[in-house]
Amino acid sequence: MTAAAARFDRAATLALAARARRLLIKTRQGILRLDAGQAPVNDSELASHLVHRDGFLNLPVLVLDDLLVRGYTPELYREAVKDRRPST
Repeated sequence: MTAAAARFDRAATLALAARARRLLIKTRQGILRLDAGQAPVNDSELASHLVHRDGFLNLPVLVLDDLLVRGYTPELYREAVKDRRPST
């Protein structure tokens, strides 16, 4: 799906994030790694990292199974896909 095809407001963004067990989020300080299986993440924390000032999902976002990745660097995407195996 392209950004032009869908706009995720705060509620839709939080619904998308709720399906993820793990999150990798690019921040100014580096990469924030959250694991909802180890420690629940509340909506306000998720929104602070995923929702832009305009009220919509910050882009780019990559969703792979139970992983949500927000932001882009080559290193971040390498980490996101390093343990994935092609489906057969």
